[in-house]
Amino acid sequence: FSECSSLTSVTIPDSVTSIGLGAFANCPCIKTSKGVSYVDKWLVKCDTAVTSVKLNEDTIGIADYAFSGCYSLTSITIPDSVTSIGSYAFSGCSSLTSVTIPDSVTSIGNWAFSECSSLTSVTIPDSVTSIGEHAFYGCSGLTSVTIPDGVTSIGDFAFYGCSKLTKVYYKGTADDWTNISKSSGNYGLINATKYYYSETQPTASGNYWHYDGDGNVVEW
Repeated sequence: FSECSSLTSVTIPDSVTSIGLGAFANCPCIKTSKGVSYVDKWLVKCDTAVTSVKLNEDTIGIADYAFSGCYSLTSITIPDSVTSIGSYAFSGCSSLTSVTIPDSVTSIGNWAFSECSSLTSVTIPDSVTSIGEHAFYGCSGLTSVTIPDGVTSIGDFAFYGCSKLTKVYYKGTADDWTNISKSSGNYGLINATKYYYSETQPTASGNYWHYDGDGNVVEW
């Protein structure tokens, strides 16, 4: 269906399990109703009309470049069925203000949220063990990030250019933090103030945080 410039909607039956690369390339604002198990590269051509996206509940992954360059996209709902976010998946989504990554996601690809300059905070779920190279590169509006203690590696320049990043809420201890493999170029992340998780108010001095009753990050 590539270049079908007047196509506005399509109904895909339940029997379909995959959609090939470029299948709907340059079809403005195409929307699929059901049956899509994987958001594939160039499935959606983004322009000024695309401001929000809600993925089907059976979506299992977001492919490389899936929403790259969707500069008007302000919000996206990622269902719990998604296990991976591909490289460049949301790169250049400069109007995206917040994103909730579900606990089902285990990996964040290289450059996945790079140049998302309107993002102010990101919570990385406990299921993620690695953050790809340049994953949040150029997120100049990012002020805080929550990182689980299950993360073992942070790729090159993953947080490079995050000039406003001042607080890192880490779910482990200070010793755990030093054991994470942090590649080069993560100056903002390294220089930010670290807060370590403590479910009860600590008696020792230092920076600590916990969740309040509504699931919000609160500093002790």
